[in-house]
Amino acid sequence: MDKYLNMPVNKYLDDLAAKLPAPGGGSASALAGAAGAALFCMVANFTAGNEKYGDVQEEIIGILKKLETIKKRLAELVDEDVLLYSEVSKAYKFAKNTEEEKKARSEAIQEAVKNALQVPIEILINCAKAMSAAERLLEIGNKNLASDIGVGVRLLEAGFYGGVINVDINLALIKDERFVEKRRNEVNELKIKIDGISEKIMGKMVF
Repeated sequence: MDKYLNMPVNKYLDDLAAKLPAPGGGSASALAGAAGAALFCMVANFTAGNEKYGDVQEEIIGILKKLETIKKRLAELVDEDVLLYSEVSKAYKFAKNTEEEKKARSEAIQEAVKNALQVPIEILINCAKAMSAAERLLEIGNKNLASDIGVGVRLLEAGFYGGVINVDINLALIKDERFVEKRRNEVNELKIKIDGISEKIMGKMVF
């Protein structure tokens, strides 16, 4: 499959709107997160090399490098979600005429769903990482772009909570209770982290 990242944006949006199994909500969540991280990168780029912010150049360049890595990974997840969803679809199409076939199909579905869970989990992790840079970016970044930080925060929230929905959908299908509990605890910790930072940032926004 050709990667959406190599195609025009309109092609992705048309496929997202079309009667197609993928791309769907998981892929769109990754895109929202990537857009949020990209806005943070823009703020950092307008700060780097700016004489007004000469005393924070080393720190801002470090933040920019981290954000670029996160942005790249979230963008890759736009396509990876599509690929993993197709594997889940294949598992559901396995034959189920005999007890042996039913067992094999069930095992294939469980494995495919666990694998598919990797993408939304990574979306959550990377959105949270990007959000961690927001508070400091608001403090030391170019003041003319404070509103872009606010928009980036909201996009990261959208990407994060879109990812949460997809995590919940997949966990509901998994029979391994220990696996499910571990993942739910991870998600809850990330929720606390991202909500706390978001509240602080938006509370400091002045328009």
